[in-house]
Amino acid sequence: MLRDLAEQGGRRLPLLGYLGVALLNSCPPDDTDLFWDSLIHVMDSPDLAEIAVNNLILSEQVYYQTGYRMPYVRAHGLYTGMAYAPSKPQQVLVWRAPLFSYVTTRCAIMHFMAANPGLNIEFHFMEEGESLPYAEVAAFKAVALIPWDHALMTFYELYSGNIPLLMPGTEWMYRLLYQRGQLSVGERLYQAGLPGYTPPFVEFAEADVTPSPPSAATGLSSAKAARGVAEDVLSRGLDAADLETAKQYLKAALDLMKDMRYFLAVAENKTDEDSSTSMGIVRRSTSEGSRKPAQAIRTRREIPTHPELWHPYTPFQMSPVDSNDWTRMRKGTWWLRRGARFDAMRYWYQYSDFARFPGINYFANLPDLLCMSRSLDIHHASAKMRRYNARTSWANANGWCLFLAWGGGRGPLGLPLYSSCCLNVIGVCHVTSCRGPPARKSGHARFFRKACND
Repeated sequence: MLRDLAEQGGRRLPLLGYLGVALLNSCPPDDTDLFWDSLIHVMDSPDLAEIAVNNLILSEQVYYQTGYRMPYVRAHGLYTGMAYAPSKPQQVLVWRAPLFSYVTTRCAIMHFMAANPGLNIEFHFMEEGESLPYAEVAAFKAVALIPWDHALMTFYELYSGNIPLLMPGTEWMYRLLYQRGQLSVGERLYQAGLPGYTPPFVEFAEADVTPSPPSAATGLSSAKAARGVAEDVLSRGLDAADLETAKQYLKAALDLMKDMRYFLAVAENKTDEDSSTSMGIVRRSTSEGSRKPAQAIRTRREIPTHPELWHPYTPFQMSPVDSNDWTRMRKGTWWLRRGARFDAMRYWYQYSDFARFPGINYFANLPDLLCMSRSLDIHHASAKMRRYNARTSWANANGWCLFLAWGGGRGPLGLPLYSSCCLNVIGVCHVTSCRGPPARKSGHARFFRKACND
C-alpha cells in the first residue's frame, strides 16, 4: 500500500528486506516461476530493494540457488529491553525446544538432581505454552538452550540481553541444528535453483536428484506416512502409565495431524489458502489463484562469476533429499533421517552464530551441564557478550545507515561476503576455513576494516 501511494505521487519507494528463513519458504509450488521472475526484477534494479539475511548459512544458500549475494547482518533483540540482572543466582532456565531430546534431557537432569541433592542449583524447564516476561528471563543465573535450527531469534534475544548461555558442545550441536528448522530441513522446493543458473563448483557435492516442487503424489504419500505415525503415537498415549506421558504423546500426535494437513495442501497445490504444520502456519495465499500455466522468466542483467574455490559442500548438503520431502525411515514413534552427512554438518556448523559469538559456554554432556551451572563465572561470560554486542551494535547502526543512504547504488551489498577484511556491515572478520575471493579495494572495504578493528 505504501509503495502504491508513493508511485501515485511520482516516487518509487524501495524495499528493505531482512530474511531469516529459506528463500523459497512458503512459496506455493506452482508459483515458483513468478517468484523467480520477481526476484530477478528486484535484484537487478538497485533502486527497488536492498535485501540482507540474518545468518551466514542462509546467505550461502541463496547464493548457491541464485548467484545473488544477500549479505549477512547480525540480528539483535534490542526490542526486548532485557538487561541481565541475576536476582535468581541459584536457578538456571532451560528453554523449551521442539525436540524429543528436550524431554529426555529433562528426565535425565531430574534423575541427576535426585541422586545429588547437595548441588545447590535448580533448573526451571519451560513448559509447552509457557510464557515468561523478558524481565523474569533476565533474572536467572543463566539460560540453557538446546537449538533445533542454526539461526534462532530466541538466541539473538538472549545474547543481546547479555544473559549467560549454556549450549551443547560441537559433537552435540551439529547433530541438532538440522533436525527441525526451516533453513535446512523442509520440502524439496526449498533447495530449487533459479532456472538457467549454474551454481558454483562444489568439490564434494553428491549427485542428488535435482530439487523441484513436490508433486501431488509426494504430498499424498507423505500425508499417509504422517497418519500412520500419528496412529502409533496415539496408541502409545492410550497405554501411557501416567497423565504427563499421555499428554506428551497426544501433543506429538496433534503435531503430526497438522503436518498431514499441510501435506494434503501440497498434494492439492492449494495456493489460495493457508495451511498449518507443527512448525506453525505456512502462508501460501496468492490473489492469482492456483494451477497457473508456466510463466516466462526474464533474463538477468549479468551472469555471476563464481570464485574458483568455493565451499567443499553445498549449503544444503547437510540435509539429504529424502529428508526434504518427508520420506523417512521410521523406528518406533520417531522419523529418522537417512544418509545424514556428518562431514557437511561439521563443516557448515562453523558458520552458525552459535559457534562464532564469544562468551557462550558449551557443555559436553549432562553431568558437565550440572557442574558448569554451579561454577559458571556469570560476570565474565556476560562481560564478553556485552563487549561483542556493543561492537556489533555500532557496526550494525552504521551499516543500516549506509544501506539507506546508498540504496540506489547497492552500497555495501556489493562486497564479497568472505574476505580477509571485515565481511559485511556487522564487522565479522576473516573465517580461516572459508575459501573466497579477496575484498575489492574500495571505500566500502576501508569502512568495514575500520568497523572490524574498532
